[in-house]
Amino acid sequence: MLYVHQLLQEYFAARVVAAEAQPALAASAWRADEIVPRLAETLATRADSDPLPEAPATGWEETFVLASAMAADPEKFVTDLIAVNLPLAGRCAAQPEVRLSPSLRERLQKALVERSRDPAADLRARIAAARALGQLGDPRFARRRGPFGDYLLPPVVEIAGGDYRIGSDEGLYQDEAPVHELKLAPFAVGRFPVTNAEWRRFVAAGGYADERWWQGEAAKRWQRGEGTDKGPKEQWRRNRRFVCANPGLAATLLREGRISSRQIEFWEEIRQMSDDDFEQKLRTRYAGGRQSEPALWNDPAFNDATQPVVGVCWYEARAYCAWLSAQTGQDWRLPSEAEWEAAARGRAGHRYAWGDEFDAARCNVFETHVRRTTPVGVFPGGDTPEGLSEITGNVWEWTSSAYETYAYRADRRREDTDRADARRVVRGGSWNSYRVVARGACRDGGDPGARSDDVGLRLVCVSSILKR
Repeated sequence: MLYVHQLLQEYFAARVVAAEAQPALAASAWRADEIVPRLAETLATRADSDPLPEAPATGWEETFVLASAMAADPEKFVTDLIAVNLPLAGRCAAQPEVRLSPSLRERLQKALVERSRDPAADLRARIAAARALGQLGDPRFARRRGPFGDYLLPPVVEIAGGDYRIGSDEGLYQDEAPVHELKLAPFAVGRFPVTNAEWRRFVAAGGYADERWWQGEAAKRWQRGEGTDKGPKEQWRRNRRFVCANPGLAATLLREGRISSRQIEFWEEIRQMSDDDFEQKLRTRYAGGRQSEPALWNDPAFNDATQPVVGVCWYEARAYCAWLSAQTGQDWRLPSEAEWEAAARGRAGHRYAWGDEFDAARCNVFETHVRRTTPVGVFPGGDTPEGLSEITGNVWEWTSSAYETYAYRADRRREDTDRADARRVVRGGSWNSYRVVARGACRDGGDPGARSDDVGLRLVCVSSILKR
């Protein structure tokens, strides 16, 4: 009998592989100098809006995942895979039916972390390792049990107190000027942006339904489902006004390689819409009502466990901070934009996290051509000297600060979290941003109710220093 359905073929092949392991079938290159075609060659053949493809596969991956649950000795099955295809070994080990010793699981987790951070590995191999790590559990985030359920405690980097120069006099954007000096108290900042794995605990704990985490009347209204469509709609109205006021800008940006052809088609479409048609499009896209998860929670391009959470507004970000504070007994909050810039640029005031010269291989921005968020930690060359990852690119990050003119002053108007009308500062650029706006000095503002596919958050904790 001939079985033509692919799943049936994989099932019977898996039975054979489980009975007589043949790890060589799944052997896969991972070093940048071994993968053919090279990453640069692959990107050169893609349309400018196409996302980065996965690393070349053997075709045996799904068969081995099925076989791992059938193997008589899963410990040996997974161990044999580690040497030839580490991410696949991680995927197999993550299957609920596969029982492994704690020592092997820990060995796998450690190896996957190291691969995701290995500068010699192809970017796609680092991403594959990080995704497998997300399925298996990332040991860099400590799983804890709090009074409101499970949570993940993020790793932090301590930022010394003292004088920091922030702002820029480069003349690129007026709102960055002037350069000025601030004295900051010491604080600790999350090594990574908040991930989907962390946020999943908040969702599972009923965080969206529990009013106690939602601070201020505007946030409570949002939590009740009142006006949840207002922020996204207003953000798009603002975007459209800008495009209509600058009709030739999109074509210029395309020629300069700062936006994709798909983006310019989209901008041209909304530019030519009548106001009534545009408003109808907004009503269709943003229905409003009570929310129970981030806007892109079920989008496979953005919902991997190790990717930064996106599609969360400022109110959601602050609710998560309140929930984590109650879970840990520590003070977790959004950074002020001054704290964020000090952490990103350091005492030296670097333009980017790593230094003054831009390098697309060190971060996930438009020039990197990934076209979506990447798992945290896969750009080791983009860390700050203190060890912060992805603070340049990947996602814009909410801060506590209202979008006011510089110089920065920690006054009530700028740091009053009850100002319902205030746009809030986002920092760092994103996968969808070009190099200029990924600089540490660059500032932008978003409606506190906006939920975008390129905006997430990073946390600050003072308690981790003060409670020593």
